[in-house]
Amino acid sequence: MNFIQKNENGEEFYSVDYDREMLKEILKKLKKYEYVKISQAQIAGDITNWPATEKIIKKRVASFFYKVISFRYENATLYPETIVHHTENGCDYVTYNYSYTKLPDLYSYIETILNNDYPTFRKNSESVGLERDNAIYNYSKSDQLVLNGLLSYADSPELRKHDSINEGKEYDYEGLKELYKETLGCFKFNLVAVKEYLKEPKSVNVLSLKK
Repeated sequence: MNFIQKNENGEEFYSVDYDREMLKEILKKLKKYEYVKISQAQIAGDITNWPATEKIIKKRVASFFYKVISFRYENATLYPETIVHHTENGCDYVTYNYSYTKLPDLYSYIETILNNDYPTFRKNSESVGLERDNAIYNYSKSDQLVLNGLLSYADSPELRKHDSINEGKEYDYEGLKELYKETLGCFKFNLVAVKEYLKEPKSVNVLSLKK
């Protein structure tokens, strides 16, 4: 794997090694850290076309939900009472809440690396807290995307407090933190090269370069 670290002075290029067997063991342990996540979604367009009574809109939302959201997330649950029709600046849209059982994002990072399943990871990057358009780096390489997500996981709400409806069950944040530390210990970043930026670029006389 490869990784690029940027700073104000330039770029550091690393080759990255990892302990595959240890990551497999951590992946098994992470399965007990699943939780029920609450999300809000929005639908615009034909959903509010005539006839658009409250009853019909709820049916349309339910149909969309079971065709799209349930297909993407197992055990997804729609909360019909949260379906609300909004009109703003002449535009109609509908919002609704739903929940689904998910594993920690840390599981996705490790699974992607072990299975070399970068296409799926890129497709679902927003679902693991990454916004490619606003990323620090230009993710031309999949290694960069998943490793940056792994390193940024230190700031994830999953390690502190996440939106969960498991109110009767205390979530083991400390246990998840320990598994994250173990995960980081599985990686070794080997500095390969350094590319420095010129603070004061020098002009070149093109004619002087000709023979």
